[in-house]
Amino acid sequence: METPQDAPGAGSTGALATFITSAEIPAEVTARAIPLLLDTLAVTLAGGREPAALQLAATLPRDGSVAGTPSFWAPLTYRADDAALLFGVASHVLDYDDVSMLALCHPSAPVLASLLPLSCGQSGRAILAAFAVGTEVMIRVGEAMGFQPYGLGFHATAVLGPLGAAAAGARLMGLDARQAGHALAMAASLAGGIRANFGTPVKSLHVGLAAAHGLKAVQWATAGVTGAQEAFDGPVGFLHAFSGGETSGLGAIRLGAPFALVEPGFEQKRYPCCYMLHKIAEATLALRRAHGLDLTTVRAAHVEMPPGGSGPLIHPFPRTGLEALFSGPYCVAAALADGEITLASFTDEQVMRPPIQARLHDITLAERPGAALSGAAIAHAPVMVRITTATGQSLSHTVTLPPGSPADPVTPAQLRAKWRDCLLRAAPHADAETVEQLFEQGLRLGEMATLSPWLSELRATLARPG
Repeated sequence: METPQDAPGAGSTGALATFITSAEIPAEVTARAIPLLLDTLAVTLAGGREPAALQLAATLPRDGSVAGTPSFWAPLTYRADDAALLFGVASHVLDYDDVSMLALCHPSAPVLASLLPLSCGQSGRAILAAFAVGTEVMIRVGEAMGFQPYGLGFHATAVLGPLGAAAAGARLMGLDARQAGHALAMAASLAGGIRANFGTPVKSLHVGLAAAHGLKAVQWATAGVTGAQEAFDGPVGFLHAFSGGETSGLGAIRLGAPFALVEPGFEQKRYPCCYMLHKIAEATLALRRAHGLDLTTVRAAHVEMPPGGSGPLIHPFPRTGLEALFSGPYCVAAALADGEITLASFTDEQVMRPPIQARLHDITLAERPGAALSGAAIAHAPVMVRITTATGQSLSHTVTLPPGSPADPVTPAQLRAKWRDCLLRAAPHADAETVEQLFEQGLRLGEMATLSPWLSELRATLARPG
């Protein structure tokens, strides 16, 4: 006879566990998942060369066993959970990974980071199904909770990421609904991270911890460790706790009808910075092109944001590349000075250029009055950049469509270029033809009987000397 502790749960936990273990994955979902996975893998490979990832890697014990997870960047292996931690930091340290404005989170990074250590011998179709399930759980729980966790100071990805990682791992490893429910219960107790750490390496550490915690929860559930039968509902559950007790604003958790990665889709990044900067970048670059502007011909600039839209932009006067990822004034100044926003824009050296630092006080940012909008509403709300030229002329440009969303999508050519740029950043001496071939192979991910040869060639490409 099944005891309460053995049952998957009848509330949100049970519904999530049943979806994880039994959801059918339509062909359209698999097809949409491929470019998202390639995009996230590319930024992960580039991020692994960043100081935050290298510093973390230096602290991790090496696993010399055959079962260890190999690094992409060095001839080293790690325990699976440590590898997920490292991959998660690498996936987010450049802030170039995709977002879902339904939940104000980065869905793909923690999910893929948790799946990579489990991918040996797995088919591409199995990985894509687990990826779709993990991101769906993460986003739909966040959608039900709304803006409340973010408004309380939590980093939504740190709160939701362990759930997505656990869901993905449970699906890939074939856990039953009872085990999946326990994995979710454990992941729920491992969630959390605060927005005060934006602009520091801890923000990317949030993603690494989410991936590692989700993977560990799956391992523990597989071993028989159990959690609460109902960890999400009720006055002491996950939803109540991370909503600050304001459960009256919670919506229903709806799963897979449709999958969020199909409708409304994710926002893939064109620029390697906080997504709240993307409309600012597009508007500023449009003004620069249309009027032949640069930093020397502009007296001042003002950015008008929707209510709640400037929440992550906590560093108006950045001194480091990481701080600049969350700086409206720096984004405007760099776009005017350079005519582009690229990975190179966010080095410490570029941020500290005297002409840039001297102009940050001339660039202001303010929200329009009103109650803070939800993530989905913010995504479609206009952002205006108004520039006053040195001669006193007032020029403005407004961007409404969310850049990189299905309404203004990253094109196949842009995705290919992003892959190339990221891999060559990770391995500057890599053979360009090999990089292109790896991308072409990745587009056929769903046909791979096992990912192992493709991932091995990626590792070899990054390790191969010039």
